[in-house]
Amino acid sequence: MRWLAVAFAALSLSGLAGAAGAAAVPPFPRLPGTWSHAEINVTLNKKPHTLSLDRGKITKVSGTQLTLREKTGDVVTVVTVPLSASAIVTIDGFRSTIYSLRPKLNAQTMRIDGGPAVRIRATS
Repeated sequence: MRWLAVAFAALSLSGLAGAAGAAAVPPFPRLPGTWSHAEINVTLNKKPHTLSLDRGKITKVSGTQLTLREKTGDVVTVVTVPLSASAIVTIDGFRSTIYSLRPKLNAQTMRIDGGPAVRIRATS
C-alpha cells in the first residue's frame, strides 16, 4: 500500500513539473512564408505576452548575445539579440547550449516581452 502512495505522489509531481516547464517557454509558432522578424501577441498562463521572433544568419556570437543578419527581399537588417543562460537551444534538431552556436549558422530566436532569447533553433 505504501508503494502505491509513493508512486501516486511521484506521478503527480512529474506531471506538474512537465506542465510548468512547458507553459513557461512556449514552442516556436509555425509561420508560413518568408519572414525575418515577427511579433505575436499570445496568452500564457492566462496573461497576455508578446513573442518576438527573429530569423537570420548568425554573424557574431558570445555568451550574452548573438548578432543576426536578417534579409527580407532586398532589405538587410542586423539585429543583436540578448541571450538567456537558460535558453533552450537546438542545433540541427539536437539539444545544445548557447556556447555551441557559431557564425554562419541559420538561426531563429524567440524572446518574450522584449527580454533575452528563451529559445534558439539553429541549422547548418
